[in-house]
Amino acid sequence: MASTVKGVYRNGQVELLQKPEGVEDGDVEVTLSNLHRDRDDRRSSDDRRQRARQWLREGGWRLGGAPYPTRDELHDRTR
Repeated sequence: MASTVKGVYRNGQVELLQKPEGVEDGDVEVTLSNLHRDRDDRRSSDDRRQRARQWLREGGWRLGGAPYPTRDELHDRTR
């Protein structure tokens, strides 16, 4: 049975931050992710968000903002 727990890799060692339930000993496969690094790098996430918005705009996605429809245009849409 597979379990997923959080951990940290430092100085060539993996330290588990949680204890897997019902497991005393066992083999492991480690997949490293950079979620912690991305979360700490606020500037990087802001840059990715800006690039995503730009990509959406260039693809023709309307993301709000002017020009706003008039009251008559809104009511015409519901008829």
